[in-house]
Amino acid sequence: MLWIVVMGLMGCAGECRPDSRMDGTYAVWSYVTAPTEDIEGENIAAYPWPAMFFNGWSEWTLEYIPAQSVVQIELDGQPFTATFHREPDDCENFTLSFSGTWLSEWDTRHNFQWDGDLAYQGPQIGGTFQYADTWSDPETGETGSISIPLGEIAMTAGAGGGDSGL
Repeated sequence: MLWIVVMGLMGCAGECRPDSRMDGTYAVWSYVTAPTEDIEGENIAAYPWPAMFFNGWSEWTLEYIPAQSVVQIELDGQPFTATFHREPDDCENFTLSFSGTWLSEWDTRHNFQWDGDLAYQGPQIGGTFQYADTWSDPETGETGSISIPLGEIAMTAGAGGGDSGL
């Protein structure tokens, strides 16, 4: 009996569930946790915070492509490909990194890089992220850049009627 308790506390060296368990649509809540003085960039005062996918609610769809170790992400209807990495002996923690050009609902253009340290957490995926972009607003003529060293993200499976299989 003691052996069963010890093995239960140590964990088993069994196989991890497939990473395709992340496939599905998520309601995503993310926000910046870095202190204001740690955020760097140019023209930060004009940055369109309310329109950004990393600042508040958004909808993400994830599809893991095992043959390529990538995740196809649809972010508010815009497609991106993220690199995916999980250590073979760690069934829960992984990283996602993606970049590209994202257009906000306010028509601001963002050439960005998003890097996340994430974990499967039951029906959610959560963790921290870093974000950087150079942006422009064609309506106002404003441009700038921003570098955010730390934010938090929580992704809840099943948004929009989908299911993630977590």
